[in-house]
Amino acid sequence: MESKGVPIDFLLSQLEKDIYVIDWLEFILISVQHKWKLKGTLKKIENSLNDVYGKIHSKPIIDELYLKCNPYLEDF
Repeated sequence: MESKGVPIDFLLSQLEKDIYVIDWLEFILISVQHKWKLKGTLKKIENSLNDVYGKIHSKPIIDELYLKCNPYLEDF
């Protein structure tokens, strides 16, 4: 399901300027509650983080998200 909101990479850029931090687990939970597919949500986050911060800086965050979500990937 596609959203009609603001792209994640744009939000990341704007929030970083104001020194905000995104609660990715809450973001994922709410996304799944709104019928987004878990794998698709993780991939969107991964792509956005890579675009904004680069793969080297994004990898630890992405790895942790996949690790925490791994038990649920089969269900969603």
